Amino acid sequence: MRRERDWADRLHLPTLAALLVVLGAWALLSWRYGAYVLPSPLSVVAGLVEIVRSGEVWTHTGASLYRILVGFGAALAVALFMGLTGFLSRLARGVVHDTLAVLNSTSVFVWIVISIIWFGLSNWAPIFTTFMITLPVVASNVVEGVENVDRRLLEMGDVYRLTGGQKFVAIVVPSTVPYLVAGMKVGFGLALKVSVVAEIFGVTSGIGYIMNYSREILATQMVFVWALVMIVVMMLVDKLVFDAVSRRLARWR
Repeated sequence: MRRERDWADRLHLPTLAALLVVLGAWALLSWRYGAYVLPSPLSVVAGLVEIVRSGEVWTHTGASLYRILVGFGAALAVALFMGLTGFLSRLARGVVHDTLAVLNSTSVFVWIVISIIWFGLSNWAPIFTTFMITLPVVASNVVEGVENVDRRLLEMGDVYRLTGGQKFVAIVVPSTVPYLVAGMKVGFGLALKVSVVAEIFGVTSGIGYIMNYSREILATQMVFVWALVMIVVMMLVDKLVFDAVSRRLARWR
């Protein structure tokens, strides 16, 4: 009995069963309300196959990922700097906390509007929006990790006469890395969503742009197709990047 349960868990049978129920309900609702409101699952799969075959999926997904990586990478660099300064200076730590409180309280829409005013219809609008929205998420995790460094380990480092740099590498970094990875994981998912929204307003390529274009031409099927592409991208990045990084860091620590 236990072996059967193990196999069911490995094959994700409960999830597959729930998925079949959702697909059945989806098909019935599509038949009831029509393709414009809710396209059928088969039509969405057919649309996905078509954009893969034509290469369109790589064009728009690549454009979105480029903007996400630039904005998210910049946010990660600034977050690490904020965490480091907060660790070195109590005064800087207070400034960092106040800055993050302000950024966390600012709406996505505010940054989208400001980015369009400042950068116009260019790649920098979604990049800037992604940067401003993901920065407080990643930085908050980094700062929390720095603040939770075991002070007894730092005192032990003083006993062994470790330099500031040695304590940082041997104690602070390993203690902060799990918080950093968790922040990056949440931040990247947020970056994907925010960048797609920003692309609706300011660019002529990317997942957000093509979703909005599909809506304008009443191609509801393709809206669902590109939404599915977003989900697949996030799941692949989560499994292939963040899970792999987490395993390697666990061995390194």
